[in-house]
Amino acid sequence: MKRYAVVGLGSFGRNVVEQLFDEGKEVIAVDINEDAVRSCALISDRAVVADATDKDALRALELGDIDMAVVSLGERLDVITLVALHLKEMGVPYVAVKAISEDHRKILDAIGIDEVIQPEKEAARRLGKRLALHNVSDVLPIVAGYVVVSMTATDRIVGRKIGSLESKNIQVVAIQHSGESVPTLVPDDKKIIQTDDRLVILGSNREISNFTKRYCKVS
Repeated sequence: MKRYAVVGLGSFGRNVVEQLFDEGKEVIAVDINEDAVRSCALISDRAVVADATDKDALRALELGDIDMAVVSLGERLDVITLVALHLKEMGVPYVAVKAISEDHRKILDAIGIDEVIQPEKEAARRLGKRLALHNVSDVLPIVAGYVVVSMTATDRIVGRKIGSLESKNIQVVAIQHSGESVPTLVPDDKKIIQTDDRLVILGSNREISNFTKRYCKVS
């Protein structure tokens, strides 16, 4: 089993700890603030008070033996960068860091951080993309130029076969009927769309935009 460490237990870090723990992963929660550590005592395998800027303190926690680390330490660029550097120098194979700005991201990239996270920027882009589409409840960018969207069937597509909506750059990857707890993955193209069905659709940005203009405006 992979071992994880989350350094910094603010709202973002605590939620990462909780999600990893809920997924059955072994996770160590670390922060200099005792109250923050205490709040993670029941949602982690080990919650520890430590100054992560002190490399010896990190070594004492045996963080060099973990598989993945997440660093989320507020707004101090110097503190975040130093802790990230310590973890890489200790041999942690994969380090993900919450950056505070685009310039900070460039610094983290330059020192070899494996993944740089900018939650506010990513959330803003996702929101903007969703608002630009018609009647779409969620948008998830995947590879460059492609997104997955979630929508409720409108009058324009109720009664149609799934195959009639699909094209080279549009694929219905899941459908969930009202009242069902489990969606049907990769549904048959002859399946008829019903009122209040929830559809998950994969497609290129352009084709998804055209699709929502054509089918997702409420009649």
